[in-house]
Amino acid sequence: MQPHIPDADVDPDEAFQLVFRELKRHEETGRRNFVVRVPVDLLEYLFSAILRKSGMSRVALERLLTELGVYGFKDADGRILRRYLSGHTRMAWSTYQRLMLWALSSDLISMWAFRDLAFRSYEREAAQLCARKIVNTLKRRTTLPELTKAQVVECFYEIYQLRQRERDEAAATRLRTDSGTRELVLSLDE
Repeated sequence: MQPHIPDADVDPDEAFQLVFRELKRHEETGRRNFVVRVPVDLLEYLFSAILRKSGMSRVALERLLTELGVYGFKDADGRILRRYLSGHTRMAWSTYQRLMLWALSSDLISMWAFRDLAFRSYEREAAQLCARKIVNTLKRRTTLPELTKAQVVECFYEIYQLRQRERDEAAATRLRTDSGTRELVLSLDE
């Protein structure tokens, strides 16, 4: 059975590999519960893009994020960026995606970097959610089911599409209710 492939640049082999890597990472942690959080490599990519374009130091960026009250940075003791980049603290996907939008609207990353970061975050989040679903299914079974590649890919696409619909609905709501978001969208269309 061929899985339904959404309008995305993720081909079935890549989707399977993404999920497989997340399962492998989880296995290496030795944890029972699967943690769905932003991987350090994506955090490094976002923050290095911001630092490169802005010319700020890490300390200055951390202070700015704390002053602005960015979730995950407010009420921080001044070392949260270092903890995120070291992997000691894991960032939620929603916080990461808000940071990407903030960086774009503040002209701290280019549109190209934003698109690349957004796509990578969407596919990695879907892979983690799919891997967590698989891990949770396996925990409840007494015998190991044989998952086919097609089933893993189908799971990935199902979650990918669900998250995309949720993001689209949230964006539509923001456009209706937030004048700042409307201004950003209008400026991007120019």
